[in-house]
Amino acid sequence: MTSKSKKKNLPWNRDAPVSNGKPAQGFTINTGINEIHNEAPVSPREMAREIKVTDRDIGVLFPSLLFKSRVADRDFLNEVKEKVLKATKDPDMGTPAGKPDDPIGWYSFDNLHQKEGFEDVHDFLLRESASVFQYYDYKVEEVYLTAMWANVGYSPYYCHMNHTHPNSLFSGVWHVSVPNVGTKYAQTTTFSDPRPGARVIEPNVNKDFAAHNSGTVSPIVKNGSLLMFPSWLPHGVQQQSVADYQGTPRITISFNAMMVGSIDTRTAPIRFT
Repeated sequence: MTSKSKKKNLPWNRDAPVSNGKPAQGFTINTGINEIHNEAPVSPREMAREIKVTDRDIGVLFPSLLFKSRVADRDFLNEVKEKVLKATKDPDMGTPAGKPDDPIGWYSFDNLHQKEGFEDVHDFLLRESASVFQYYDYKVEEVYLTAMWANVGYSPYYCHMNHTHPNSLFSGVWHVSVPNVGTKYAQTTTFSDPRPGARVIEPNVNKDFAAHNSGTVSPIVKNGSLLMFPSWLPHGVQQQSVADYQGTPRITISFNAMMVGSIDTRTAPIRFT
C-alpha cells in the first residue's frame, strides 16, 4: 500500500485518469490518497515469523463522485457575471439575503434556465450534466435541467448552510466569480461526508486532511470551475470572515439535472416524464 500511494503522489484535488477511460469528455477521479506518513503503528509485540504478503491494493467502495471541469473562456465568464449582477437589480428575478438596505448576498429564483439571456448557460450546463449520466451508464431517454439559479455573495459573511437537493439525481455549482482566487481564502463549495456512522471516531492526522480521512472537503476552485455531484451529497458555503472580498463578488450558478425514462429493476416500476 505504501509504495503504490507514493508512486501516485496525488493530493485529493488533483486529477488521476479514470481506469476505464470513460467518458470521452475526460472526467477524472481519484481515491484522495496522497502518501503514507505513519510509521507502521502496530503492536510492539515481535512477530514470530515473517509472512509474505503480495497484491496489495486499495479499492474504493460506493464512492461519492465529484466531477470537475473549468470554463476558460474569460469573455463568456464576464458576460454571465454582468448578466447576473444586472439581475440583482430586478425584483422579479430574485431576492436579497440579509438586511434589505445592506444585503450580504442575493439569490435568483430557480427558473433562471428559462430566462432570456441565459440560454447559453443552460445549454452548457445541460451538456455537462448529460455527460455525468453518460459516465454512470444510466439508461435514460433524455436529460433536462429541473432548476437553475444564481447565488451572489457581497461580503465574506455570505454563507449557505449544509444541504442536499431533493427530487433530483445530479446537481452542480458553477463558480463564475471567485473572491481571492489563487489564495487559501478563495471561497469554495464545501462537501460533507454523507455517512453519519463514519464520523463516530475521528482520529487526528499526521499531516494533511484529504478525502479519505476528513469529514469535509473543500475543493480548490478558480473562476469558471464547475463541480457536479449526486444530489444527495451534502454541501454548503462556509463564511470566510478573515479576508475581505476586495470588490469581487462571489457568483455561482447552481442547477439540478433529472432524467426522462423508466426504472423497472427493483420493487415498483417508476416512470419519469
